[in-house]
Amino acid sequence: MKTPILALSAALALAACGGGDGNTGSISVGVTDAPVDNADAVVVTFTGVELLDSNGNTAESFTLDSPQSIDLLALQGSNSEFLVSGETVVAGSYEEVRLLVDTENASCQNLSAPFASYITIDGTDYPLVVPSGGSSGLKVKGPITVAAGGNAAYTVDFDLRKSVSERGGTGCYNLRPVLRVVDNAQVGTLSGRVDGALLADANCTSDPVTGEGASVYVYTGADATPVDVDGSDPDPLSSALLTPTDDQTGDFTYELGFLLAGDYTAAFTCQAGDDDPEASDTIAFGPVANVTIQADTVTTQDFNLSP
Repeated sequence: MKTPILALSAALALAACGGGDGNTGSISVGVTDAPVDNADAVVVTFTGVELLDSNGNTAESFTLDSPQSIDLLALQGSNSEFLVSGETVVAGSYEEVRLLVDTENASCQNLSAPFASYITIDGTDYPLVVPSGGSSGLKVKGPITVAAGGNAAYTVDFDLRKSVSERGGTGCYNLRPVLRVVDNAQVGTLSGRVDGALLADANCTSDPVTGEGASVYVYTGADATPVDVDGSDPDPLSSALLTPTDDQTGDFTYELGFLLAGDYTAAFTCQAGDDDPEASDTIAFGPVANVTIQADTVTTQDFNLSP
């Protein structure tokens, strides 16, 4: 079942509209996230945005009026937040977008709260280091096309499930973001309901009440074989946490935003909390479904316990 999206938010969005000389557009930039388990917040402080040309040189640069601290965990599904909005740029194609961040000392030594960027676990803030983030920023390849006199919007998605890891037992965490950028004019949303009975299986390691530790993974292409997150192909493109419904049925909902139009495989797992992105884990999946995403459309896929 498919219903029109009433408003597509731009997660890392680049929006272009006509300029005075017919060869410019305007650009807006924001952020979104695919979530991670076992964290209360993942806050990254952004200081600017740059667009790079085919030679890797900065073609357009925007410094934020003040650093913007954003909790990426609050930007799941189709939620997003703008960094810059309505900035004029030269029309054309840009090869990369770069986010400039305020990050902690890469050595993780002699750090004390409050931290510029941090992860909150069980109510405690820990420093979040973005290696080279303070100098080279966070870069994701495009291309990003801004049409003269037209409107464009792009989204950069942080996949935190693949990006956050503790540095040994130091109480300091690395953020090495896995980023993707999509054209908002070509994206849709996948959402649905998850039968609470799926979390009651004896093999489940997720919480059957809160849904913590369970997830829906999505893979590029139909009939993909679901596997854990380990950095090798086929890694899931994105994932979604579960939210308990408010109808007292014990069921859950999920939402995955900013998926390019096309065919995907969606898979439910109640062992996502055991998925270590730095290791090859054997986690169970099921049910699994093929889904087709259409632009500017919400596609519904429910996961139910088989009779």
